[in-house]
Amino acid sequence: MNPGIKKYIASRNLRIVILSICILHFTFLISSAQNIKADAKIDTSSIRIGEQFHMNLSATAPVGTKIYFPQFPDTLKKLEIVQRSKIDTIKSADGKSNTLQQQLTLTSFDSGFYVLEPFPFYFQNAGNPQMDSVLTEAQLITVRTIQVDTTKAIKDIKATLDVPITFREILPYLIGLLVVVVLTLLIIRELKRRKKKVVPVQVKIPTRPPHEIALEALKQTEDDKLWQQGFFKRYHSNVSEIIRTFIEHRFSIQALEYTTDETLDHFRGNLINDEAKDKLKYLLQLADMVKFAKAQPIATENEQSMKFAYDFIALTKPVTSSDFKEKEVVS
Repeated sequence: MNPGIKKYIASRNLRIVILSICILHFTFLISSAQNIKADAKIDTSSIRIGEQFHMNLSATAPVGTKIYFPQFPDTLKKLEIVQRSKIDTIKSADGKSNTLQQQLTLTSFDSGFYVLEPFPFYFQNAGNPQMDSVLTEAQLITVRTIQVDTTKAIKDIKATLDVPITFREILPYLIGLLVVVVLTLLIIRELKRRKKKVVPVQVKIPTRPPHEIALEALKQTEDDKLWQQGFFKRYHSNVSEIIRTFIEHRFSIQALEYTTDETLDHFRGNLINDEAKDKLKYLLQLADMVKFAKAQPIATENEQSMKFAYDFIALTKPVTSSDFKEKEVVS
């Protein structure tokens, strides 16, 4: 056979095969699209301004087909989407197809005629990577205005209703009045209490010098070795109480009744020197940290607290002639 004829026959057969494949593919797409049904229906074709209506969207496809619903913005032209339900799936009785449904609630505040153009539903058959679409039918909605008779006077739609006042409504006002009365009585009582003459508390002065009693108590606490056994709170409470008792007897200040800040406030003047103030502040504040914040000081802090207690007593005890005699002997 002539080589040219052979070449022509081979080329013709190739074109026939390609054309057959295209026809089969096109037939497959048409049959697939025929199995997909999409619909968009509105429950009314006419509304008044501000009224709401529903649009029901549905798509039916064989099991295994992926269906993609249209993505709607918040407004379709001048129709506002008030609410959109979730997409529900309903399986057919024979189990061969699925129907997806969604409901949109819409409204409009502009009168006129509006066309809801066809919405594309995209789908993808199982085993086929190609995406295709099917369109819904267009819908027409009319938005009407409200007729107003301008010849008539303006009046209320409904007459005013007289509603009786309930106890629940006046209860908050009664509670508020009661709170005001109670607060007023408390303020008056406080003012009267402050006007009363404050009787100063008489601090009982011991027969022995206060510094001697305090030094003996500190020595006893030191000998008990409380912090060495882990009794930090008891140790610092003892030191603080001994010093506060000494302050009461030495300066007639109710240190046992006052807080640390109140006690220190009484020494803001020139009652004692700055060194004594600093050492008193250190040991009282450290005692508060141990008692109330459950702090556990290190060994040097425990020893420092005891040393400052001794120093505070030495710096603030009354000066007697024996002190001068001791200095003369030393000199």
